[in-house]
Amino acid sequence: MRRRELVAALPAVLSAGCTIGGEPERTGGTDFSVALPGLEGGLLPERYTCDGTGESPPLRIEGVPDAAESVAVVGEWLRGYTPQTIWLLWGVPATDPLELPAGIPDRERLDSPKGARQGVNGGGTVGYRSPCHETADNQAYRFVAHALPERPELTPGADRDAFDDAIERDLSAVSSTSLRVRYERFPERRSS
Repeated sequence: MRRRELVAALPAVLSAGCTIGGEPERTGGTDFSVALPGLEGGLLPERYTCDGTGESPPLRIEGVPDAAESVAVVGEWLRGYTPQTIWLLWGVPATDPLELPAGIPDRERLDSPKGARQGVNGGGTVGYRSPCHETADNQAYRFVAHALPERPELTPGADRDAFDDAIERDLSAVSSTSLRVRYERFPERRSS
């Protein structure tokens, strides 16, 4: 069982406040944060879902520690006990603030941000997989930013297990932070 699955599966009484899907341990300074410009009420805009254009959302990462050489981003659908990966992006040069634009192409190697790479999402494709759940349940998603001491030595197109191995074993994060959002795909069910 992978660490992310183990943390997610811990009973609430033992996890001391962890939520379904587990929150990554917040490390480093409290100023390190990830935000989605224009986010209102925690709702992921339709544009970044399968009901819209399905492009990757813009993210603003601030408070990037000086010790960081690169930043990695993981997008997850927090369904049940096992989060599903919707995005793996790494090798982004550490700048502060760091602005990731909307609509990053679904390619393993990116020209912009310079030197960035993407991996395989839970659907088996490279790049961002827009949220598209089929029921009114499991509406929670999150974006996790890791400030890393160097660029991960990962093959472009790597899967989540290889990514986690590089982050957990090879490159302890200088700092990590996350942003939790909801995608209410079935708003008519909310009013009943």
